[in-house]
Amino acid sequence: MVGFGAGGSSDVGVRILAEALKKIIGQPVLTENKPGAGGQVMWTDFKGNAKPDGYTLALINVPQLQTTVFDPTRKPAFTMKDFQPVANHVQDPGAIFVRTESPYKTLEDLLKDAKARPKQIKASTTGIGSDDHLSVLDVERKAGVQFNIVHLVDTPTALRQVLGGHTDINFDNVGGFLPSVKSGQGRMLAVFDEKRFPDAPDVPTMREKGIELISSSTRGYVYPAGTPMEIVKYMEECLKKAMDDPDHVKRMKESGLALKFMGVDDFAKFLESQNERAKDLIGLYRK
Repeated sequence: MVGFGAGGSSDVGVRILAEALKKIIGQPVLTENKPGAGGQVMWTDFKGNAKPDGYTLALINVPQLQTTVFDPTRKPAFTMKDFQPVANHVQDPGAIFVRTESPYKTLEDLLKDAKARPKQIKASTTGIGSDDHLSVLDVERKAGVQFNIVHLVDTPTALRQVLGGHTDINFDNVGGFLPSVKSGQGRMLAVFDEKRFPDAPDVPTMREKGIELISSSTRGYVYPAGTPMEIVKYMEECLKKAMDDPDHVKRMKESGLALKFMGVDDFAKFLESQNERAKDLIGLYRK
């Protein structure tokens, strides 16, 4: 189950993995999209309807899951304890994207205009509490600018809006932007990672431009709480084999999706480490 729309980077990664996984387990692996509220619609459905029998996996997106769970205004029907970690799949760095016709050729162009016209530049994200949203707030705080933030439902919608000229810039992840960059529809002004992205070596990091910002969408798989541990460990092994499949590795690279495997224990520790960070970040947009 995927909490974002078909064609977005979350969806693409799941579908590529599903093809590899079915070869490992010898059964069809179906992908179901339930977009809405930054993943909350799907996670609510998963909590209410998925059985702990090993037949239903959900994709979780970090920090979106945590910012949903710990934001009291969201009133989620689930907690972190309702999800049994199985394995992490992707760590997709954030970036700023503009259409080809945009006057912003560089990050400096964007920030100069943003300082001259506070709250006039429309900046889209894939939802309140998403890594994109937190990145916008970080840029505002560290660069001394203010954007007109527009929250959209998913990557495909945000891309359509910026390519159509309805928004000016799009904060999202490299995996969602790379196809449009390769086709000449747009460009990235900066990536939010420690190093330049291998498939976009001409795009600088925020750190190179004097802004300390490391941000990504980390995506992995969970079962419902209460799933027997022997099933969890079996699926962890199957997912690791699927992620190591050469065709899977090749297709993920072509899609601009950076692999980051974590098994049951390491993934659980990572999720725990993100809980306190999320609580702190919620304060940035719930003042």
